[in-house]
Amino acid sequence: MDIFKRKQTPQTNEQGHEAFLDQTLYTVPGTNQKITWADSIEGTLILGATGSGKSSGPGKFIARAMLRSGYGFCVLCAKPDERKRWESYIEAEGRSEDTVMFDQESGLQFDFLLYELKREGAGAGDNLNMINGLMNLHEQNKIYSGGGETKEEKFWDQSTKRLISRSISFLKLAKEDVSIFNIRKIIAHCFQGDEADNFGTAKSDSLNSELDEKTQLAARTYVDDLAKTNFFVHTLEKIRKREFQSGSRELEHSQMVIDYWLKEFPRMSEKTTSTIIETVMGIIEPFMNEGILNRQFSGGLSDELKPERIIQNSKIIIIDFPIKEYGLAGVYAASIYKTTFQTAMERRDIEKETDPKPAALWIDEYQNFCNPLVDSLFQTTARSAWAATVYITQNINNLYFVMGSQMPAARAKALLGNLRLKYFANNDDPETNHWASNMIGQHLTDTEQTSYGEGRSITKTKSQQMQYRLTPDHFTTLKTGRKANKYKVEVVIFKSGKRWNIQGLNGESEERNYEIVAFDQ
Repeated sequence: MDIFKRKQTPQTNEQGHEAFLDQTLYTVPGTNQKITWADSIEGTLILGATGSGKSSGPGKFIARAMLRSGYGFCVLCAKPDERKRWESYIEAEGRSEDTVMFDQESGLQFDFLLYELKREGAGAGDNLNMINGLMNLHEQNKIYSGGGETKEEKFWDQSTKRLISRSISFLKLAKEDVSIFNIRKIIAHCFQGDEADNFGTAKSDSLNSELDEKTQLAARTYVDDLAKTNFFVHTLEKIRKREFQSGSRELEHSQMVIDYWLKEFPRMSEKTTSTIIETVMGIIEPFMNEGILNRQFSGGLSDELKPERIIQNSKIIIIDFPIKEYGLAGVYAASIYKTTFQTAMERRDIEKETDPKPAALWIDEYQNFCNPLVDSLFQTTARSAWAATVYITQNINNLYFVMGSQMPAARAKALLGNLRLKYFANNDDPETNHWASNMIGQHLTDTEQTSYGEGRSITKTKSQQMQYRLTPDHFTTLKTGRKANKYKVEVVIFKSGKRWNIQGLNGESEERNYEIVAFDQ
């Protein structure tokens, strides 16, 4: 029997789309336990120390099973060798024609602001989605730099969002392109301090027929020249020349936006405005430099990269800008596509599809790409969108580190708790091992105590005590593959609700909630 033969997907039947989820994705090696499509869309977590075989053992096995079942994929690459690994999986499963490689040499482009403006759906072009896209980059920047969220940062983040929002609205009202470059020009050229009042006076003088002609001409020349050289003024004048319907929402919105730029923002303290502007410029700056963000993420939109193709056509899109090569630009590149894919999945309507398949978000070295808030919220609804997330990292402390300063352990465990299928490879991190043991739980075990009294009398006492089903130290003994272990990678697999039949000491079959299995490397 060819275990790598691609499965045929049944067509919709009277049981509805839920029947699709009962299909077997793979059978866990050495057992008769089946992992279904339904299990996969509840999230998969693979933990293991560096060199434990977590990626080359269970990671490879699961990836190939998903490819074989026709899953679409969004794959993020943290390391330079990630691409070659996936190319080997894809070729082995006959999915080469479904693959889109997005790298520096591909010539493909993905302007996420342009995508949001042009995509299908009722919410397309909503300012909030574009704002969140930019703020997510801000969050990734902080994580990459080792920063964390504080109460003071929350204030500045809200102010930053407002500046970005008003910049986008300003461009849309003037019917200018909403782009990274134009947002930067608006902010760089906007009025600060007394500049708004001075411009207002000049504008008024240019239209005041009671003034002498020379004064009017000087004012008009000043306004016209500024409109030619200052993009902010150019945009402002375009909005003012538009005819809005009296009492319309667009008219009210335009007045609110203009008031922000001419009254609210210029009147903030110099320290406040400089801090907010510097924050936004920090988000945008990576796009200004010559490199992948400038060439491939700030202009143009390749049809092959639309996330809907992963959903509708089961495409495999590999984002190959490894962090080890591209640094912060690689973090931005992966984060842009990851969050766009996540929001596209959340819009998915399974009931409108005739032959639906899960779409996988595959991230090795997950700690480099984790967005605490976005990922936690996404995972709570991933099942309804048939999003099969697979996150691979060394230990839970990796995630504590990127969760910010506010309750990092609780936030990390809230996310991990929604990744219900868990694989634990060899690990020497005590906290991870204790967490795994506590999750698997304890049970009553018979113990016997022997005591010696006077005259060498022996007293035996039997009792029951609660003990770990699997002790934390056991995770340090799991085989890590390579020649020394005959290329076998041992892992502990756990999923709430799954029961594993084993042979007990008395020869009878008994059940437990975990299993130790070996994967070929």
